[in-house]
Amino acid sequence: MRRMFRGLERAQENFSNPHKSEGYSLLPLRGVGECLILERVNRFTVKVEIEGREGLAFLQNTGRLLGYIVRGRTGFCVPVASPKKLGRRLFAIHDNGLAAVVDTLLHSKVFEEAVSHGLICWLEGYRILRRDVPLANSRIDYLMTGGGGDALVELKSAVLRLGYYASYPDCPSSRAVRQVTDLLKLVEHGARAILVFIAAIPYIRGFKLNYEADPVLCDLIVRAHGAGLEVKGVQIAYEPVSSSIILLNPDLPIEI
Repeated sequence: MRRMFRGLERAQENFSNPHKSEGYSLLPLRGVGECLILERVNRFTVKVEIEGREGLAFLQNTGRLLGYIVRGRTGFCVPVASPKKLGRRLFAIHDNGLAAVVDTLLHSKVFEEAVSHGLICWLEGYRILRRDVPLANSRIDYLMTGGGGDALVELKSAVLRLGYYASYPDCPSSRAVRQVTDLLKLVEHGARAILVFIAAIPYIRGFKLNYEADPVLCDLIVRAHGAGLEVKGVQIAYEPVSSSIILLNPDLPIEI
């Protein structure tokens, strides 16, 4: 346990410097192989080249992933244990020594690991009670409980780079509009709710909204934040040297 927190303390020393990359290893991955991105076939499929052979890889992310799913970029895949259609999963894209994590399932797993190890300072003492929680017209990722009472927590994938900032959204999202609308109503009645942006890219200073992609959603987030919705950021990345997802900043600065 002492080693874990010493590692986190070293990472915290670098949080204010986007050029530093030291973090705390949260999720080791096995069987990782490099691939070359060729093209995105559809929302969930990417054509890749591995050791000179073309193939298809599953992609767990419906966002546009601008700047990352680009022909010629280096990606990282893992084998699928029990493949129904595709035998490999594209989970990260190389980014100057580290890699952006594009797999939203991994975002959730890493967040859960960080919570369980007490690494998210603003969720200290909290634990997950339920997943995929119904709320009015939406479903929210987590119901959590702790010393501050219950809280609904929704994760959003921020894998869009705007200079030294991670940003969201990268395309319009009617689903997100419904979720934030329902969370707004919830906090207006005094409940606690948190919108968490998983900034899964290295070398950034903070997070900010991308009004260009969906101004309606961004305005709604600002309105909900003003009414009491907490907005947080967690920065992660993939580290090829250790073959693991690392926590870079558990409390990334947010610009709203």
